[in-house]
Amino acid sequence: MDIDAYLKRLEITIDVENSLKTLQNLHRAHAFTIAFENFNVHLKRPIPLDKENLFQKLIVEKRGGYCYELNTLFSFLLQEIGFNVTHLIGRPLYGYKNALRPRTHMVLKVETEGKEFLCDLGFGGRGLIEPIELIFNQESIQFDDIFKLVPHTDGYELQSLIGDDWVPLYSFDLHKQQLIDYELANFYNMHSPDSRFTQQLICAKPTSKGRILLLDKKFKHYEDGKSKIVTIQTAKEYDEILHKYFGFTNLLAEKLFS
Repeated sequence: MDIDAYLKRLEITIDVENSLKTLQNLHRAHAFTIAFENFNVHLKRPIPLDKENLFQKLIVEKRGGYCYELNTLFSFLLQEIGFNVTHLIGRPLYGYKNALRPRTHMVLKVETEGKEFLCDLGFGGRGLIEPIELIFNQESIQFDDIFKLVPHTDGYELQSLIGDDWVPLYSFDLHKQQLIDYELANFYNMHSPDSRFTQQLICAKPTSKGRILLLDKKFKHYEDGKSKIVTIQTAKEYDEILHKYFGFTNLLAEKLFS
């Protein structure tokens, strides 16, 4: 893997090593730079999870991806640097009103400096910005967000403080997965009418002051506790937002909305 090209895509210049500082810097830069998006689901394009195709899409073409793409490529980068990475799978909880959902969310456990951390770049508009140590009930302040892990029957539950309430995002355990284990979940999210990703166009990214989110033709900009929602009227406007706010160089709107 071309680590220099990866770091250039993340817009950072650092000496990489197996350290907590490196892990934090890479995770934060990744979250702020490479968008969460599900456009290939709606473009009816394949979503391969091998290193070469992921690097081409996310790094060379400056696109984004969803959890299997973002976290898989990030795991390849970390392993190349020398981190011990374990691939895990979680059960989405956020937005489902206690309905039992299948385990379809990919997350990572990363070890450094004798400690274990949850890393996750693929939970859309509510995901982590920085790694969080695998310790229960320890609040992690990450820019405009606060997260914590609590016990769950699955093992762990990641929560986010939204308003005055701690809201469950997803649960997971520490049972190691192989990359092939995500293929069924990837296929389900690409094709099932019950999948959130087939129902809605999504593009999301955190910022140092809040979040930006595209849901179909609604652009939502959250900053300093305030929100602004704009309805996009034209394909040109859609592509301009993708370029200005999410760093896309491809023109996709005509194909997405044709």
